[in-house]
Amino acid sequence: MVNGVVETPLSGEPLRCRSESPRSSKEPAALETFVAGPENRLAYVAVRSVLDDSEDAYSPLVFYGPPGTGKSHLALGLATAWKARFRKRPAVCVTATDFARELADAIQTKTADDFGVRYRGLSLLVFEDLGHLAGKGAAQQELIFTLDALADIGGRVMLTASSPPSEVAGMMPGLRSRLAAGLAVPLVRPGREARLTILRRIAQSRGVALPDSVVELLADALRVTVPELVGALIELEFSAGMDHRAIDVPGVRRYLAKRNGAKGLSIHEIALSTARHFSLKLADLRSPSRRRAVVTARGVAIYLARNLTNQSLEEIGEYFAGRDHTTVSYGYRKTEERLETESEVRDAVLAIRKRFESGPSPRQH
Repeated sequence: MVNGVVETPLSGEPLRCRSESPRSSKEPAALETFVAGPENRLAYVAVRSVLDDSEDAYSPLVFYGPPGTGKSHLALGLATAWKARFRKRPAVCVTATDFARELADAIQTKTADDFGVRYRGLSLLVFEDLGHLAGKGAAQQELIFTLDALADIGGRVMLTASSPPSEVAGMMPGLRSRLAAGLAVPLVRPGREARLTILRRIAQSRGVALPDSVVELLADALRVTVPELVGALIELEFSAGMDHRAIDVPGVRRYLAKRNGAKGLSIHEIALSTARHFSLKLADLRSPSRRRAVVTARGVAIYLARNLTNQSLEEIGEYFAGRDHTTVSYGYRKTEERLETESEVRDAVLAIRKRFESGPSPRQH
């Protein structure tokens, strides 16, 4: 790894593209595990055409959509599969933030030529979070040079963004025009067919028995992203385990009723209750502090805010000191992982959630 940039390794280790939100090693990004559904079939077909090195494959290929729709899964899946198929052809997976940071370092150390050589001779460039280049003129100009160079040698480029390239704020006209020459594909939340498959796969991977009636009830009721489906199933699993019962239809109906009832909560109420649980000040959770106790509490608050409100990752991040959606997404997933291994986190989530289900939380100052 160089400044968060991950090249295709010669080992069998799963690739990581986002230095700020690495995937668990238990969940390698594989194209085969991406559940497209009819709503996202075009995206999957487009990735396969790149991997097959088809002459009809579009480059640059841009996937855009809200967090949790599978953009990173496809990006990392393509990079991983490319590494396995074309072991001697150089490929790099990098975030926009790390690309800009590495370029700045190269300029400062007078190694910009080496930086250019490194990126302009690739067979595949996977570039995540295009929007994070907004306002970074030097990095955008360097990306333009890179796209031109890769086009000349037949290199493939795949990028991810939260909105269509034409609508990404702060983009140079030259970069917009080059991205417009490729294919932009929207990714949306999984449809019912995909949710059914995803829930069954999650349950199987976790060793959880889910009757078909439960799977269908959840798929119908939870029209959400994949991370939110995972979070819902984890909560159901823990809740059922605490009561020493199986996950059944009545239990799921109670869970859904409480979940829907909690949607009237605000991020502020959740943050207040979380701070109280951890004996912290609200200001601590909203500060840049990296103290372990604060990070844990902040992660719990983010996790609950994502699951108990209708607020987006961007809105949640704005409440917590203006953190961007990538950082919030990482905090959410990290807490989700800690739910499985750390009783402190698990007990906090359940206790705070139960407090809201039993009535309004006490006011705090």
